[in-house]
Amino acid sequence: MKQLLFLFFFVISFGLQVAHAATIGVPEIILLLITGFIAIAVIAGFVLLCLHLIRKAKATQNEK
Repeated sequence: MKQLLFLFFFVISFGLQVAHAATIGVPEIILLLITGFIAIAVIAGFVLLCLHLIRKAKATQNEK
């Protein structure tokens, strides 16, 4: 959970740094943040799915 929180702040700070360095406007900042949040959600979902499947596989092995 701490890693996701760190990644959340990293996306925000990185997006703001890129926006400041490239002197892009507010719509581009919003697109960067949305893209970052979607990437975080996909990665977190994949990790949680893997953990769920591993736990489920261990539970079925114990039943046999």
